[in-house]
Amino acid sequence: MMNFFSFWKKIKPEVKEGYLAESISLFSSLTSDEQTLIEQHSRLVGFKRGDIVYEEGAVPDAFYIIISGRFRLFTRARGPEKESTLLFFYRGEHFGETSLLTGSVHSASVEAKTDAVALKISAESFQQLLQKIPALALHLSRSLGRHLTREELGYSHHRREVRIAAFYFAASTEGMACFLMDFIKTLRRETQSKVLLLDLSGKLKNLLPAEFRRGDASGFDLKTMDPSNELSIQRSILAHETSFDLLSFAVNAALDEDEKKFTTLLTYLTYRYDYLVLCLPDRNTPVAVKALNYSDRVYLWAEKRTDVFTFASKKAGELCQDFGFSKNEIKIIMPSQEGKAFSADGLGVAAEIQLFSTLPSLQYQRYQYEKTMTFLAKEWSERLVGLVLGSGAAYGLSHIGVLRVLEQEKIPVDVLAGSSIGALIGTLWAAGYDSHEIEKIAKSLHKKNAFFKLLGFRDISAIHRGFFKGNQITQFLSAYLKDMTFLDLKVPVKVVATDLLTSEEVVLDSGSVLNAVRASISIPGFLRPYPYKGSYLIDGGIVDPLPVKILSNMGVRKIIAVNVLPAPKDLIERNELRRKAFHQGFQRRGYWQRIVMKTLDRVQRRYTANIFNVMMNSIMFTEFEIARMAGSEADVFIHAAVPDAHWIEFFSADKFIDEGVKKTREQLADIRQLLLE
Repeated sequence: MMNFFSFWKKIKPEVKEGYLAESISLFSSLTSDEQTLIEQHSRLVGFKRGDIVYEEGAVPDAFYIIISGRFRLFTRARGPEKESTLLFFYRGEHFGETSLLTGSVHSASVEAKTDAVALKISAESFQQLLQKIPALALHLSRSLGRHLTREELGYSHHRREVRIAAFYFAASTEGMACFLMDFIKTLRRETQSKVLLLDLSGKLKNLLPAEFRRGDASGFDLKTMDPSNELSIQRSILAHETSFDLLSFAVNAALDEDEKKFTTLLTYLTYRYDYLVLCLPDRNTPVAVKALNYSDRVYLWAEKRTDVFTFASKKAGELCQDFGFSKNEIKIIMPSQEGKAFSADGLGVAAEIQLFSTLPSLQYQRYQYEKTMTFLAKEWSERLVGLVLGSGAAYGLSHIGVLRVLEQEKIPVDVLAGSSIGALIGTLWAAGYDSHEIEKIAKSLHKKNAFFKLLGFRDISAIHRGFFKGNQITQFLSAYLKDMTFLDLKVPVKVVATDLLTSEEVVLDSGSVLNAVRASISIPGFLRPYPYKGSYLIDGGIVDPLPVKILSNMGVRKIIAVNVLPAPKDLIERNELRRKAFHQGFQRRGYWQRIVMKTLDRVQRRYTANIFNVMMNSIMFTEFEIARMAGSEADVFIHAAVPDAHWIEFFSADKFIDEGVKKTREQLADIRQLLLE
């Protein structure tokens, strides 16, 4: 069960309990006792933008796990060499362990790129934890293996990061080969980097197009490889100028046993390629084990639904248990069947591990197929840009202004998460409506018709279930979302709701989009809870009004979050503006007019305490603090709240949209910088 109460915790060094329950890959395989042990040996430390965590050449004194924010690994300028950024560390990642494990000084410096919080474990405690927690040592040993390979490349001084993925398949089929080729081609196109496919399975070459069947049909022989003769290695690689390169291996005992030669070969290849895809045999030979130790992630191809149980799920469990991979580092790919999308719902073990990426049919859903390929490629290359739209009733109309600026400036959005009104506007946008079309939808509501279009007297419900049934809102939205499913959306969307019976956060990303939105906007007491799998769902903003963690846990590295909820200072400002306006008008009126003004003001104040305001304001007061803390974990945080507004003002779209445009343009430089990093 998700520990959503951690959203209430202030991010301060002296408060760390509960952070290990978050989805940090390093701790995903640890027991609760092991997590408690780590808590006892660690402390939270805060960093401001620009703070240096440690300098190149310094003696290592701690291990760091990032809770929020972003860090940069870089080398200082020296002599003719300029300062060089090597890579960025994001939420859930860690640094500092290589020097601690090897006993060497730090080979590069680390700087906080944003305000950030990290879990710090001293060098002494780090060594104690490695002895007491085998799973932690296993995970770090795999990480160290990759780092040492890159160290041999001179990576610590001037090289870029090399990414390596392992690829497994249950059966060698044309569908599998087609996916693998399209995936690598998309990766090449998106990253403009050199990609090499290594076939260690011996089953792939005959399934590839003719241009990849040139050369020695027996393949590259690891047994006869001369490590000093790099030219012979290069000649064995089938190069392709516009696609990817291929290295096929001869299947013999050396390919199974000679891990030292394989390591030498891999090191040579990482000099020349940015991405390596290792197509592995389905057996744990010494070479395959070495390949997994160097891999950043694993892709498992399941051709049929039965393969999910007989091959993919079993293999995923082994990789997590034996090699320390986290769930976010493993992806099970299964094609849709006969143009129909595959769903993981109700698949027992398969659904439980939540590693699926459904591959749409190339024949029936070409657009979605290509979008999925692009998503997978950007996911691995850590180029995904995520947009989070928060809850806030009418305040959420500011999201339209945010989307308008992103459209005008051609800022890419690869995945979106939203709660309540954020989920509604986000799904409309993902469904293909641009910001101007969504504005027209919003402006179709005005003071005279808003109540009847969204609620109406026929929608009044039995009070014990909520004031309104929600049928009228569903009917209004159905004109735009129709019978769309999440697979029909142009951008992947995660809709957040809350389980009424368990208080758990529920992420809806399959099935009917309209039903998901209806569940997410079910304001407690206002709309009836939405029935769902034997339970009931209410407004997603109750537990997660700004669902940054949803995208962060997916591995999205660049997150723009939009909070539209007014802060306490905004509410104070609103009341002050209204008080000043009243007194200015009061001074200009005559005696009888003043009496009328006082009477109307007294009536209005009494009306302000109506049950709807009490419910909504109480919810939003609570949600703001949760959203504020969640926003601190975004890379770019936009607070687009209109001070002089009311949560019910769905008929005043212009002022909300203008605020969204204004606040987004203020952050545009930061957004552009984020895309470049």
